[in-house]
Amino acid sequence: MSILSAILRWTCFGLAIASLAASLGLLIGDSGIDTPAGLSMAAISAAPLFLAGVSFLVAQYFVRPSRAELLKNVLLAATFLLWGAVQLMPQNTMSRRLGNLVIALYVLDLAWATLGKVIPPEGN
Repeated sequence: MSILSAILRWTCFGLAIASLAASLGLLIGDSGIDTPAGLSMAAISAAPLFLAGVSFLVAQYFVRPSRAELLKNVLLAATFLLWGAVQLMPQNTMSRRLGNLVIALYVLDLAWATLGKVIPPEGN
């Protein structure tokens, strides 16, 4: 394994674990326990989304999916990143529209995955 592969593997692993820890922090924050000094609830909400999105993007290097699967995976990662950005935005018309775009992208991704499973590829 090359040094770059090892670095990417550990980066992916670290980001995935950090996203899980950030999600736990988000749930703890919802329990009424004070948030750490200097961190806004928006940042605490955005962190797991950013970390998971970047981790999933890095994982594509190891997964080596087909082009169609790569496109779907990049779309999913980008949706997580956009959702994280929306969490950091003030509540206004733009953030609502981007929030709706996030919903549409998640629906697209899930529909793509569902239809890919129930409609066999050509030639089968």
